[in-house]
Amino acid sequence: MNIERWPEQLTATSAPIPSQDVILSNLTSPLPHTDKKKRRTSMSGQRQPNASTASRQGSPTRDVFNQLRLAKPAIICEPQATGSIPNTVLSLRQRLADGFGQSINPRSLESRIRESDPAGAVEIPEYAYFDSGHMLDAALGVMWNKLEEIRLQARHCDIYGKDENAWCLDVGPLSCNRQSQQIDADLLPMVRNNLTRINKKADYALAFSCRDPEVSSLYERVSLGGHGYSISQSTDTFNKRTVLFSGVEVKPDDGGKREALAQLAIWLKPLDLADWLLPTIGYTVVGHDWYVYIAYRIGNEVHVIGPISSVLADTRSTYGILKLRDLDSRVKQYALDVYWPWVRDKIIQPLSMHTLSED
Repeated sequence: MNIERWPEQLTATSAPIPSQDVILSNLTSPLPHTDKKKRRTSMSGQRQPNASTASRQGSPTRDVFNQLRLAKPAIICEPQATGSIPNTVLSLRQRLADGFGQSINPRSLESRIRESDPAGAVEIPEYAYFDSGHMLDAALGVMWNKLEEIRLQARHCDIYGKDENAWCLDVGPLSCNRQSQQIDADLLPMVRNNLTRINKKADYALAFSCRDPEVSSLYERVSLGGHGYSISQSTDTFNKRTVLFSGVEVKPDDGGKREALAQLAIWLKPLDLADWLLPTIGYTVVGHDWYVYIAYRIGNEVHVIGPISSVLADTRSTYGILKLRDLDSRVKQYALDVYWPWVRDKIIQPLSMHTLSED
């Protein structure tokens, strides 16, 4: 089992995960470079709007949320779930939160953390450490180098005001590039007033990889071969034929948290095509901060709840990066233990049993 994302490149510090049956991987198409030029402003040459004028100006992001609530199906974004909450959602939240951030920091790295980041070191709670006497010095060295690389790259992006492309490339998995993933137009929510579709993309996503023998066998019968079905919301030639699990929307440190949520909500909606679908997970990344959302369907509404405050993580400090690694491991285990068996048994295998004449 191997998720090719930067937290997984770190040496494992918690109990080993026994499951070896499914591989998750990133979408790895090259990310096109965008040169964003900043508009120059003059302190004396431009008239600044007063507070009352600014308050009357329309917010494109707020308008998107209003459109989503009126769309078909309606997409409701809320900080906390209201009304009836499916047991599958409660179980997922418990899976993410129980023991989060505990026993994730090797005691052998304590002195290095205090030397490189003394302010961050004093904020690490005692329960975050574990006895790492069984770990080899070489493994600890590799782990430390990766942690420092991520922390310093994130700091560099922050203090120099780099754009979201830089945050993706410098702070994300350093060996992988990413490309915005266009959503299939037929799966986008439809606005009631003018029947146009809200068109959004996701920066990247996780997929169940065809490098796993079981997954590859199913893909060959359903999507990459056989019927040639499109089984995800992406329009990418390859990725539309793989099962996608989670979307990630990235903004720079001064980027819009609400705008990122709007884009993520639209990405998650096509994953929830029937009310018996399991809840899915999505991230928004705004500079250092990683926020987790849970999407699920009730009747004719898709609910996107979050950010989940019990599992907040960031790249400002070593402990924040270790918490992000812990979060990544928990999301991965949900995908492997719960989501993949369901999507395999309820969707992919039934599709693979269709005869070509039925199409």
